[in-house]
Amino acid sequence: MKTKNSAYSSFFSIVALGLLLAGCIFLIDAFGNEQDLVSWWKFEHSREGKTLDSIGQIEDDITGNFKHVPGVQGNALKLDGFTTVVTREASKSPRLSGAFSIEAWIAIAAYPWNWCPVVAQEKEGEAGYFFGIGPQGEVGFHAAVNREWKNCISEARIPLRKWTHVCAVYDTDSGIKLYVNGEISGELLVKGRITPAFDRDLLIGMNREKKKPSHAVPPGAGTLPSWFSLDGILDEVKIFKRELSPFEVINSYSVKQPSAFPDIPPRVMPSGPPGPGRFGAYYTRLRYYEEWDALWPVSDHPDVIVQFDDSPVRVVFWRGLRYSPAWITENGLWLADQSGESGNDEGCVEHMQDIHCLYSHVRIIENTPARAVVHWRYAPVSSRNNLWTVEDRTGWAWWIDEYYTFYPDGTGIRKVLWRQPESGHELPWLQIQETSVLCHPGQNAGDVLKHEALTLLNLEGFSHTYSWPDDETVDTRERRNLPRDPSIVRDLRPDNPVIQVINMRAKAKPFVIFEPGNRPVVYVGRVRSKVINFPAYNHWPVCQVHSDGRFVQAADRATSFSISYNQPRRHLGAGSNRWVVMFYGATLGGASELLPLAKSWIRPPELKVVQGDASSSGYDISQRAYIVHCVPESHPAMMELEFLASSESPLVNACLVVKGWEEYGTEVLLEGRRLIPGRDFRIGTVRVIDGTDLLLWLKKTSTIPVRMILTKKID
Repeated sequence: MKTKNSAYSSFFSIVALGLLLAGCIFLIDAFGNEQDLVSWWKFEHSREGKTLDSIGQIEDDITGNFKHVPGVQGNALKLDGFTTVVTREASKSPRLSGAFSIEAWIAIAAYPWNWCPVVAQEKEGEAGYFFGIGPQGEVGFHAAVNREWKNCISEARIPLRKWTHVCAVYDTDSGIKLYVNGEISGELLVKGRITPAFDRDLLIGMNREKKKPSHAVPPGAGTLPSWFSLDGILDEVKIFKRELSPFEVINSYSVKQPSAFPDIPPRVMPSGPPGPGRFGAYYTRLRYYEEWDALWPVSDHPDVIVQFDDSPVRVVFWRGLRYSPAWITENGLWLADQSGESGNDEGCVEHMQDIHCLYSHVRIIENTPARAVVHWRYAPVSSRNNLWTVEDRTGWAWWIDEYYTFYPDGTGIRKVLWRQPESGHELPWLQIQETSVLCHPGQNAGDVLKHEALTLLNLEGFSHTYSWPDDETVDTRERRNLPRDPSIVRDLRPDNPVIQVINMRAKAKPFVIFEPGNRPVVYVGRVRSKVINFPAYNHWPVCQVHSDGRFVQAADRATSFSISYNQPRRHLGAGSNRWVVMFYGATLGGASELLPLAKSWIRPPELKVVQGDASSSGYDISQRAYIVHCVPESHPAMMELEFLASSESPLVNACLVVKGWEEYGTEVLLEGRRLIPGRDFRIGTVRVIDGTDLLLWLKKTSTIPVRMILTKKID
C-alpha cells in the first residue's frame, strides 16, 4: 500500500515529466521555426546606407530618415513616417509563389495615411503580394492568385505605441491566414499559386509609388497621391518559404516578448514655456517630435511666440499650422482659426495647403513693453501648390496680410487685408474666420471641449449657449448631400451677437469679439460615432500629405474640427483693398464679464485733446488704439487728454499712439495722481522713417470721464 508521501511524490513526478515534455516540444518547434527561413532583417545596425539580411547575407539599401532604437531583441529600425524605405533588388529577392509566410514585430506611432507595406513585392491588382498596415490599424495581405487580386483584412486593429506581432501565411490549398499577437484574426479561402512580380523590387516600410490618403472629404478634388512610410518601429522581419503552423506562429509571438515599451514618446504640439511670461513677441524654434522636425531645413528662428505677464495664455505662430496663430490655454489646449479660404476646381484654396510654408511667413513688426505687433503674410494655395486669381497683366495672385496687435492684458486685435481680384478673376466665395479646435495626438473633442461648447452674447447682455454635438443623428458624410445641412444653426440667439466664447476644458476660455453686422453660423451636429466621437480632420495641422480634407480614422495624429464660422463686417480700403477686424483673447471669468471690454472696442469713448500742441485722429478699431498727432515742429513737452467714458462707452484699458512725441521719458498723471510705470501704464517707442512715436498702454477701467496728463522728462 502506497503511503501519502509516495502518492504526492508520484503526482509531482508526473507533473515534472509533463512540463519537461512540453518544454522539449516547445524548443523543438521554436528551433523548427527557422527551417526554410529565406530572409531575416534584424535591424541591429546599418552601415553606409545598408542594412543586413542575416540569412541571405545581402546588404539592402535603407534610405530616408531613420535611426536604430531598442527593439524586441537587440535593436530595431525606427521609420519616420515620411521618407524611410528598405529596398531589395528584384533579382536578389526571395522568389515566392507557392506557400510562404511573413512575420514581423511592429510598434505604430500613427496609422499610415493609407495602406503601407511591412513587406511587399507587387504590381498592385495584377501580380505579387503586399503585406501591410491599413489606415485604421488593420493588418492586410493582398495578392494576385490565378491573376485575380485577393484581399484579406484582419478583424483586429493593432494598438498604438505598443509592440505587436503580425504574421501573414499563404498556402496554395488553404489560402490566406492573418495573425495578430499569435491569434488568428483573418482568413480567406483561395486556391492556387500567387502570380509573381519577380521584376519588382521588394520594399519594406513604404509604397513603391505615391498613394492618395484614404477617407478624403468629398468631392476630394484636393486630395492627391503623396509619399509616406510607416510611422513607427520594425523589428525581426522574417520571410519563410513555407506555411507556418498556428503553433509556430504563437511560439514566435511568445518566445520573443518585448521587455520594454517601444521608443515612441507622446507627441504634443509645441507651444514654448508655460505662461505667464514676460510680455512680448519672441522668435524661436518650436520642436514637435524628432522625425517631423528633421524634415524642416530651417534655422533657429522660424517661429514666433507671444507671452503675457498676467495671463497663463500664450499665442503661437508655428510652421505646423502654416503660421496661423493658435491661442494656448494654461493646460495646453489649442484654439486656432481657418483664415482666408476659397475654392476652385482644384479643391480648397487656403493657407492650410501650403505644407512647406512656401508662401506663408511671419515677422515681428513691433515689440515694446506697451504692445507687440506680428505680421503674418500668406498666399492661399491649392493642394497642388498653385496660386489663384493670378492677374493677367501684373502676374500678382491672391495674397493676404494679417496684422496681430497684442496688448499686456492678454488680448490681440486681428486685422485681415486683401486686394479684391480684378474683373474676371472674382472669388466664388470667401471665408475669413472659422473657429478651429485642435487636438494633440491621443485627444478627442471630449478631452478639449465642453459639451456646452459655445456661448454667444450681444451688447445688451443676452446670451445663449450651444451644446455640441446637439444632434447625434447628423453624420459628417451624409450631411454633405443634404440640401440644408441640419448640423448648421443659422437662426441664432440672441439677436445681433458680437461676442463668442469657446468653452474649452480649461480655466482660460478663448473668445472673439466682432463688430456689429457680423453674421455667425454655429455647428451643432457633424458626428462620426462609428469611427471616432468627433468630426475631426487631420489634413491640417502638421500633416505633410497633399489633401484639402481627410476624415480622422483614429486619435493618432494632430487633428482639427470646427464649431462655428463668422462673416465679419467688411471694410473698403484704398483702391480695391478690403479688410476686416476681430478682437481675440481668453477670459478667466464668465462670458458676461466681457461686455465692458466689447463696448470699449465697439463703442470707444471719445478722446479730447484738452491742452497741448496736438490733435486727435480718433480711435483706430483695427489696432485698438487712439491716434494723436503732435503739431509738426512743435515738440510739446506736455499734453492733457480726456477720455469721455460712460456706461455705454466705457474705458477698459487703452493704447495711445502719439505721433512725433520723440524719445523722452514720460510721466503720466491720471486725475491728478502720478501713475507707476509698469504697474499702471507701460511705455514704448517706435522709430519710423520720419521720427519717433510714443506708445502708451494705460491700465484703467472707467465709466465716467477721465483726464490724463503726459509730461516729457527732459534732463
